[in-house]
Amino acid sequence: MFFVRAKKTEAERVRQRLVDLGIFDSRHLVERSGDYILFPVSECAEGFDCVEMEGRTRNVKPTSLKEALSEFLTPEELERAITSFDIIGDIAVIQISRGMEDKAELIADALMRVHKNVKVVCQKMGPRQGTFRVAPMRVIKGEDRCTTIYKENGVRMKADLVRAYFSPRLSHERERIANQVKDGETIAALFAGVGPYPLVIAKKKRVKIFAVELNPYAYGLMVENIKMNHLVGEIEPILGDVRKVGPELPKCDRVLMPLPKGGEDFLDVAMRIAKPGGIVHFYQFTPEDDLYGEPISRIESAARRLDKKVKILNKKIVLPHKTRVYHVVIDFAVY
Repeated sequence: MFFVRAKKTEAERVRQRLVDLGIFDSRHLVERSGDYILFPVSECAEGFDCVEMEGRTRNVKPTSLKEALSEFLTPEELERAITSFDIIGDIAVIQISRGMEDKAELIADALMRVHKNVKVVCQKMGPRQGTFRVAPMRVIKGEDRCTTIYKENGVRMKADLVRAYFSPRLSHERERIANQVKDGETIAALFAGVGPYPLVIAKKKRVKIFAVELNPYAYGLMVENIKMNHLVGEIEPILGDVRKVGPELPKCDRVLMPLPKGGEDFLDVAMRIAKPGGIVHFYQFTPEDDLYGEPISRIESAARRLDKKVKILNKKIVLPHKTRVYHVVIDFAVY
């Protein structure tokens, strides 16, 4: 069979050209020889340095993105490449390391080889921003969409990764809360998004949940998700500002505050909603050297202003957020 030989410095340009011509043979393995990369091709096209040799059939599916990329990237490039990603429904969301932007499509190809269920690969183009905490995205590979159906803990959720905040990484936290809830509770889910916390809880327990969301598009998806999961009546979706809606809510056994950046400004609202003895789940981003000091101080300060007392029930790391910064939760009761 034929291989096109390319110097390592020219390898990616040559590979992309072969793909564009439709002659790159993905059924066989890319080979290496000294300073050259040898790409398997279905025919030897004019203008390429072709050699004829025995090829190895690609009969073993790579088990990780890093393994799949090792066929195409140099060891130095592989070291620099970010190989972590999120899969939400049939969409994979990846970040591309600085200096590796020209390898974005190659990385997306490799990811789709490893995960056959992925139909779209999106690149996260920057941090979450704005009132609605959404991140800029672009589609690298696959269908031109950022909407998908995501499944978690027996719940189906429609998500739009461009217009509404959603994180699959909080699935264990949602399950943790749901397991604490008792049948018959009345719950306020503040900053509810497309409804993941209310949906997971209401699927497991017989409850009444008031789910408040400011983003009209996320609210619309939450309404769809409630209907999709046959939870109309158990969850009451409310479009509006937590500060304005809060005083209209009934007293609740439990209040959820899954807004780690800015949620501290609404502690007074949550404490007013909670019944005496009611539990509040408060989330924050905090530095590694003082994980719980600042959020607990904020809780106690808000309680003093309202002439209330609080009891810290639990504190834990939910997820790493970035270098030496963590996403933490404080569970506390209000009296």
